[in-house]
Amino acid sequence: MISDNLAPNTATFNTVMSALSEGKSSSDLNTSNNNANNKLWEKALSVYKVMKSKHAPPGVRPNRQTYNILIRTLASNLQPGYAESLLNAMCKDGFVPDVDLYTLTVRSYEKCGNPMKALSLMESMREVGYDFYGNKVLDEAFKSGVKILNRMAGGRDSPSSFGMSDEIYFDDDEYYGDGDQLLDSLKC
Repeated sequence: MISDNLAPNTATFNTVMSALSEGKSSSDLNTSNNNANNKLWEKALSVYKVMKSKHAPPGVRPNRQTYNILIRTLASNLQPGYAESLLNAMCKDGFVPDVDLYTLTVRSYEKCGNPMKALSLMESMREVGYDFYGNKVLDEAFKSGVKILNRMAGGRDSPSSFGMSDEIYFDDDEYYGDGDQLLDSLKC
């Protein structure tokens, strides 16, 4: 559409990302391990990259639905680092992520064997105003547990004490972190 001088809008981009997130690649149809072969999330992320680039039509910007589609897709495909980076990008764009987007990303970290990153993300939920528990005593106990784990990890109060140094940051046309190589390979 873009190369034919047609102007897709945000809904068009969201539809493409949604179709990619729900689709099955041809290799998925021939194997029983769908998650290992499903790389359509990479293509959905590539569509997001185009949407954020200078090549996007005027007025096209990610909206709440864009982030919902991508974060759910990435978390379900066990890509919590990308999902967390998009949670941050969502906040930067002025949207407050729903608690379920945080929860999906936390679960994805847990499934990937990264409990410290899951705890760090849970703590960042508190900073946005979400409590994990309705009970103040349980919530404070969790916060104390995070502080203890932080001290055990070296006594640092930064995200790196939770092993967060391999985060991927999305910033308009630029991508930083360990995802550079992957995202550079995702050219449309």
